[in-house]
Amino acid sequence: MKLNISNIFSYNKTRTHLNFRFLGIKFSCPNYERKLLNREYKKEQDKYDLSHIKNAKKIIAFIIPSNEMVNGGIMSIFSICKYSREICLDAECLIITEPGEYTYTHNHYFKNEEKIYRWEQFINNLSNVQELILHIPEYMCKERFYKHLTRKDKKILKNIPSFQINILNQNIELMPEPKKINKLKELTTNITQTIAHDRYATQEVCNKWGIPTHLLSVHIDLKGYKSYSFEEKEKIIVLSPDDNYMKQQIIEKLKIEMPDFKLIIVQNMTFDDYMDLISKAYFTITFGEGMDGYFTMPYYVGSIGFSIYNERFFPSIEWDQLYSVFKNYTDMQKNITTYMKNLINNKNLYTSTIKEVYNMHSFLYSEEKFINNLKKFYSRNYKF
Repeated sequence: MKLNISNIFSYNKTRTHLNFRFLGIKFSCPNYERKLLNREYKKEQDKYDLSHIKNAKKIIAFIIPSNEMVNGGIMSIFSICKYSREICLDAECLIITEPGEYTYTHNHYFKNEEKIYRWEQFINNLSNVQELILHIPEYMCKERFYKHLTRKDKKILKNIPSFQINILNQNIELMPEPKKINKLKELTTNITQTIAHDRYATQEVCNKWGIPTHLLSVHIDLKGYKSYSFEEKEKIIVLSPDDNYMKQQIIEKLKIEMPDFKLIIVQNMTFDDYMDLISKAYFTITFGEGMDGYFTMPYYVGSIGFSIYNERFFPSIEWDQLYSVFKNYTDMQKNITTYMKNLINNKNLYTSTIKEVYNMHSFLYSEEKFINNLKKFYSRNYKF
């Protein structure tokens, strides 16, 4: 009889706790390594000069989770902050970790110049502010943000003469239902939302949540990353870390029918390492929302990303006709290795596929469009 040790003992670590299960009994203890690191972060933050916050009349602040990570949502927040600073010269633009015990000082996973502040450094130095725009990711708006505010925090925010909360709706599947954001209305009635994807930047979405809605889209600067030519590429297929009910079946098919290729799941790597990896690889497959960085970014460094058509995120039905976009995961599982072999054996097909997707994506998400949309938002010229 083969004994499966995972049925007897399991272990996982979160940023705050170590969790164990032994013989069906679950217990946990604090992650002291994270606590010690958090103390060091706070010591470094305590050295910050906060005079620019104390003296500011106008502040534009972006709330981020308190653990250092990299994903499309985080990178887009940093990007929006950077461009906001260039557009709104009369405002202090800050990135702040969410209310709570944990924080950090700089995101080392991708290129950026942002100094990160903790919530207390921000909220306790707003004595002179007359206008505040607070950008909050959609998944924090259900209760995560509000429930960690103290009575003093709420009083400070309510007393600001012009206080606006903008919900960064980067993934409509994570956006709380309208009634779930009612707590935010206790802080201010001036609530808006900005949309990351063209597909759900609609009047219907505006009407559902009953707040002004504006298409902001996203722009992440991918200039400067090396592209490897078709001849230089390595036999690598990169896989997104997302969980999916068909993922394992597709992986098994790749192993059997593409035995010379190395399969690499994206995990524990910086954004620079990720960009270099997908550039070297022939292919990348996303198992996530579809219209995400695992699908689109390979085209900016001369590689091909595969996805399935997701009508909630892809801008239009035209994307369903692309060679690298499948109708569903069953379609992908059935045909992906055939498509990959066709691309490997036909350089012209490989390069033309890259060009077609790149042109479609860069037109939709150009830097110029993004800046114009951001300017309209700060001018309160909302689309819906």
